Amino acid sequence: MAVEIRPVETKKELKRFIYLPRRIYAGVPQWVPPLYDEERKYYDPRKNPAFASADARCFLAYRDGEAVGRIMGIVSHKMNGQWKTKNARFCLLESPDDLEVAAGLLGAVCEWAKAAGMETLTGPHGFSDQDPEGMLVKGFEHRATIATYYNFPYLPGLVEKCGFVKDYDYRVFWIKIPDEAPELYEKIAERRRRQGFVLVEFETKKELKPHLDNFVVIINDTFADIYGFAPLSPEEGRALIDSYLPIIDPHFMKYIYKLPPGEVGRSVDPRKDEVVGFIVGMPDITEGIQKAKGNVLPFGIFHILKARNTAKQLDLFYAGVRERYRNLGLTAMFALGLIRDARARGLEYVDAHQELEFNSKVHEEWGRFEHREWKRLRIFVKELVPGGLARYQASTAAVIPRHRITGAE
Repeated sequence: MAVEIRPVETKKELKRFIYLPRRIYAGVPQWVPPLYDEERKYYDPRKNPAFASADARCFLAYRDGEAVGRIMGIVSHKMNGQWKTKNARFCLLESPDDLEVAAGLLGAVCEWAKAAGMETLTGPHGFSDQDPEGMLVKGFEHRATIATYYNFPYLPGLVEKCGFVKDYDYRVFWIKIPDEAPELYEKIAERRRRQGFVLVEFETKKELKPHLDNFVVIINDTFADIYGFAPLSPEEGRALIDSYLPIIDPHFMKYIYKLPPGEVGRSVDPRKDEVVGFIVGMPDITEGIQKAKGNVLPFGIFHILKARNTAKQLDLFYAGVRERYRNLGLTAMFALGLIRDARARGLEYVDAHQELEFNSKVHEEWGRFEHREWKRLRIFVKELVPGGLARYQASTAAVIPRHRITGAE
């Protein structure tokens, strides 16, 4: 029987959309379910502030009356305004190894995007860079983190057969946590301390909370020149914080502040002192989420906390330094704190999260440690109207150096 593609229009259909991957990946140890309480909010315009500047449409694929695939299309007006593009996005693509299903789903989003006046379609990525993005093309043997999706090895090939080509990749590095930080790091950190830079660390969430508003401030400043990012509104920032706060470990969220000349040595006041950098990590909790089946309540939280306390892997999620303070070696201050706390907790290695393949400065920093690329995720692009791809590439040329991307069109 032919594949039928239908838009998601009812609560029952949305529930089917949300839980479909649970059936597709049943028994696959690398797949990690989402936290379903947060996942349901993602599709609700009343609870997800990203809908204030975006349109979205979900589709399900059916064969013989059974849902077999899904996809979501997004038009982010904020993103297009930021980067002067007419680009739609796709995400949450799930399909069996069946070209008819994949082509039907991607085709539905292409037609929806063209009707909205879009010239290109890229993905997978969500409303913003704060959502999981990229399709796994390397590292299928490794378990996903809570900030990335897993997919079967056949899926990238299906996407390519539907006319998509590589736009760019994200690299993910495995890094061994050393017993001690490089000696150079302590020398750099001491020099910066004398200049008024202060590493602020936390033991409890109560200590962390006065600094959380600065989390959004520093994200908006440090990520401004990275393609795919658009400034978070206060509502989006609060939603991001609220999604992580219940499970975050305050020991692995750290800030650097700059004290004014003549005030070196005093305590930081997060309300008036300048925040110049931040890093956010978390012991890997995915084993706990798997055991909880994606449900924090009523008892899933105990699985998650146990996983956090027994993890060997530290997941990095965010890191950044304001542009005028880059190249000062402030990463040494972060590294000293992370290595100390990670070793105290029995953590052995880091999943460094996704880094753009042309971000050579970050890749060079990992060269100080034992490391290897263990995952790679791809963003694909397809032209929807004649000349659309050329215009998209011209609009993003300053932030996507395609001459440094292997295999991009």
